[in-house]
Amino acid sequence: MRFKIYISIFVMCCIVIGISVYYTNQSTKILIEEKAKEVFKTRTKEYKVILNDKKNFLNSFAKFLSTSKPVIEAYLENNRTKLINFVMPLYKNLHASGLLEEIHFFKRPAISFVNFANLKAYNIDVSKARRDIVWVSTSFTPSTHFYVCRLYPGFRATYPIIYKDRLLGSLSFGIHINTFAKLFRQLGVKDISIYLNNNILKNSLTSKRYIFFKNLPSYKNWKIMGNIYNIKLSPGYEIKNGYVFTKIKINDFFNHTMAYLIIKDDISTSINVLKTRTLNKLALEIFSYLFIFIVIFILFKWLFDKLNEMNYILSLIKNQKFNQIPKKTVPKDELDKYKNNLIDMANDIKTYISLLTQKVEKYSDKAYKDGLTDIFNRRFLEEKGNELFLKYKLSKSQVGIIMLDIDNFKKINDTYGHDIGDLVLITLAQKIKKLIRKEDVFIRYGGEEFILILPNSNIHNTYKIAEKIRQAIEKTVIDIGEKHLEFTISLGISEIHSDDESIYDAIKRADINLYKAKRNGKNRVEF
Repeated sequence: MRFKIYISIFVMCCIVIGISVYYTNQSTKILIEEKAKEVFKTRTKEYKVILNDKKNFLNSFAKFLSTSKPVIEAYLENNRTKLINFVMPLYKNLHASGLLEEIHFFKRPAISFVNFANLKAYNIDVSKARRDIVWVSTSFTPSTHFYVCRLYPGFRATYPIIYKDRLLGSLSFGIHINTFAKLFRQLGVKDISIYLNNNILKNSLTSKRYIFFKNLPSYKNWKIMGNIYNIKLSPGYEIKNGYVFTKIKINDFFNHTMAYLIIKDDISTSINVLKTRTLNKLALEIFSYLFIFIVIFILFKWLFDKLNEMNYILSLIKNQKFNQIPKKTVPKDELDKYKNNLIDMANDIKTYISLLTQKVEKYSDKAYKDGLTDIFNRRFLEEKGNELFLKYKLSKSQVGIIMLDIDNFKKINDTYGHDIGDLVLITLAQKIKKLIRKEDVFIRYGGEEFILILPNSNIHNTYKIAEKIRQAIEKTVIDIGEKHLEFTISLGISEIHSDDESIYDAIKRADINLYKAKRNGKNRVEF
C-alpha cells in the first residue's frame, strides 16, 4: 500500500510540475508577445506621426501655392515661364533637402502644365496615369494618398487651384516612398525594408523608370527596397528568431495594396532576461510543489480517490449508462454524501428520460395527427414541442430543423382546384415520409408549410437531407387526367443551439432561411 501511495504521489507531482512548466512557458510566450506588441504599437505610432507630419506639410504647402497670386496669374495668362520662375527656387531647395520629390501643375481635367521633375513634358493628357488628378478636378476636393505615377511610387497631396469659384487646374506634391524609410532610420531604426507590389509598379511606371525596380531583389510578387525577410505579408507584427517584424500595410489611391513597410527590431536581449527570470521562478515552484506533496500525500490520495468516484458517476450520467451507476453506501464523510446525492440524481434523470420517451412514443394519438396528410399537426408542436426540446437538451444531441413550403401553391389551387391542392399536399407528405428516418418528426405546420425535426443530425447532414427531399419533389409528377402536374418546394434549415430557450428559436431561424430561399428564386435550400 505504501508503495502504491508513493507511486501515486510521484505521478501527481510530475503532472503538476509538468503543468507548471507548460504554463510557465506559456507565460514567457505571453510576455514576449506583449513586448512585441509594445514594439509594434511604438512603430505604428511613429508611422502615424510621420504620415500626419507629411500630410500637414504637403497640404499646407499645396494650399499656399494654389492661392498664391503668381500661380493664379500664370494660369490665367497661360504663362509657364512665370510659374517656373516663381516655383523653381522653392522646388530646388526642397528637392535638395529631400523634403520633396516633385511638384506638378495641371490644367483641368488632367493636362500637364508644368512638371518640375521634367520641364520638357507638358500639354500631355495624363488622365489615365493620374486618376487622382481627375478626381480632384471633378470633386474640387484636396486629397493626400499613396500613388504610383509614371515616375516613382510615393506619397502625394493633390490640391485644386480655384479662382473666383472657377477651377483653373490642380497641383500635386509628391515625396518618394523611400523617404519614410529614411525618416524611420533617423528615429533609430536600423533595419527597415519596403516591399512594393510588382504588378502596380509594372503597370504604372514608364519602362525606363521600371528598370530600377525590376533589378531589385524579389520576394514572391514584391520588389524589395532593403532586406528580404521570409515572413507572411499581412498587417500586424510577427516574432521570428528574436526579432519583431512590424508590418505596415500601405494602400494606394484605389485602395489597392501598394506596399508594405517592414521594420525589424531586435528583442533577443529582452527575451533572454525574461527566460532567466522564468527559469528561476520555475525552480522555486518545483521545490515548493515537492515539499507540499511530501507533507500532504496521504490526504491528497484520499481526496483524489473520492473525486474519481464522483467523476466516474458524472461520466455515466453524461453517457446515459444508468445501469452501471453504483449503489448508495453508508456515508462516512461529506464526500460520501455528495456521491450518494449524485446517485440519487442519476436515478431521477433516468426515470424522467424514460417518462419522456414513453410520452413521445404515444404522440401518434389521433389528436396530434393531421387528417389530410396523416402526419403530426401544429397542435402536436405547440403542446409537445417543449418536451421534445427538453429531451434533446438532456441527451446533448445535435438536432436539425427543416422548414419547407410548396412554391406557388396558391396558383395550383386557383388553377386546378382545392382537391388537386390536397392531392399535392398528400403526395408531398408521402414522398418525404419515405425519405426520412423513423425517429424524425414530420409536422404539417399550416397550409402548405411543413417542419421536419431531425435528431442526431448536424447542420451539414440536415442540408443533405433537405437537398435530397428537394430533388425528389422536383422529379415528382402528378397525373391529372391527360395533364401532368409538377411542383417544387423551398426549404430553410437550422439547428438547435445550446443557448436556445425553446424549439421555436431554431424554427424561427429556419423560417428566416425559408424566406431567403423564396426570395432567391425558390426551389432551393438555404441555411
